[in-house]
Amino acid sequence: MKNYFLVGICGASMSSLAIYLKQQGFCVRGYDRNSLGILTECGIEVSNSENLEDIEWADEIVYSSAFDESFSLLAHAKKLGKKLSVRGKLLAEIAGQHEKVVAISGSHGKSSVTAMVYNILRVAGFKPSLHVGANLKESGRSFDFAGKEFFVTEACEYHDNFLFLRPFLSVVTNVEPEHLDYFGTFKNELKSFDKFKESSLNVVENTNLEIRNLKTGRRGDIVFDVLERGARLFNLRMAVGGKYNAKNALLAIEVCRKLGVSDCLIKLGLENYKGLEKRFERVGCAAPGRAIVDYAHHPHEIASVVDSLKGMHGNKVAIFQPHTYSRTATLMHEFVKALSEFDEVILFKTYAAREQPQPEIEIELLKKLAAHTETIMFYDLNALIDKLNSFEKGAILAIMGAGDLPEKLFSRKFIWRD
Repeated sequence: MKNYFLVGICGASMSSLAIYLKQQGFCVRGYDRNSLGILTECGIEVSNSENLEDIEWADEIVYSSAFDESFSLLAHAKKLGKKLSVRGKLLAEIAGQHEKVVAISGSHGKSSVTAMVYNILRVAGFKPSLHVGANLKESGRSFDFAGKEFFVTEACEYHDNFLFLRPFLSVVTNVEPEHLDYFGTFKNELKSFDKFKESSLNVVENTNLEIRNLKTGRRGDIVFDVLERGARLFNLRMAVGGKYNAKNALLAIEVCRKLGVSDCLIKLGLENYKGLEKRFERVGCAAPGRAIVDYAHHPHEIASVVDSLKGMHGNKVAIFQPHTYSRTATLMHEFVKALSEFDEVILFKTYAAREQPQPEIEIELLKKLAAHTETIMFYDLNALIDKLNSFEKGAILAIMGAGDLPEKLFSRKFIWRD
């Protein structure tokens, strides 16, 4: 039986792939700086130390794009002549075992569209498999390895991982300057998306469907009419927040129509969709105010959160953890513009991911924001929590970013899932 060792095993995608391999009967272990309870529950060992003996045990080493081959474990594997595979390659191998791969890519919204398409197919009576970069609220998992007809997957463009896939149908939600630490230029990023579309049998990147009468309900749900050529197709009441999810729903409708699902089942699937964790997720809060958690780590996504908060009364406070110094530096002006729409901004120390600390970049962000709105920065979690507890009742706390701040606040029980 083949032995797999996964470097960066606790990431949303990597952990899902690890569990899939385990379910198929393979021996699986991994390394990560963090830990993940679901892997322990599945009997998968995770080491937090760079133990070279783990590499000697493995037949194949799969690694996240957050690591490069100069990393100690990977360098040792290369020296030993072990087989090395990037995460995207393993994902493509698993996806290729299904009849139809539905791959959803784009700068924003790809996780939500992926989950919506999966849920529509599930409600319509299919047994789709799912791989997505966030946890479903129903199950707390980012995967579902079910049938062999449809494999619905989020397709990440970072390091061109999505080019390993050969989709039956691909989706491009939108393309904006992202991951320029890898692509170098926006032009190069666009070229990669063009290659992705060329590799697909069918492509969805826009829709003629329209939204009308969009409202946010008292419980944070969204209600709107879906129009086709000016005529009302149906009304939707979705149990998710975030006005941007209405646009995501239109793409999901377009995809599922192309897959042969009827409009009535599409409507049923969307109205039964519970959402994803950290996607405009309303959470309980120890502070007097209300709190939402959103994965927004790009200025466009922050602007979407701002738009979704309109109509909600109260002092709107952004608690933002920048994700990588390079993204902050590249999009500094755009971050300042988006965050300045909040009444107050609280910055938490940058989640560096694969990068070395560059505190001068976050200090520059702090200074530029302070010229537009009340802004403060914290490096200590306890001090941050004390500050959040000082807000009066009625404040709306928008906790944003792709880093580890929500998990830190969950672990301290400052916020919790209702």
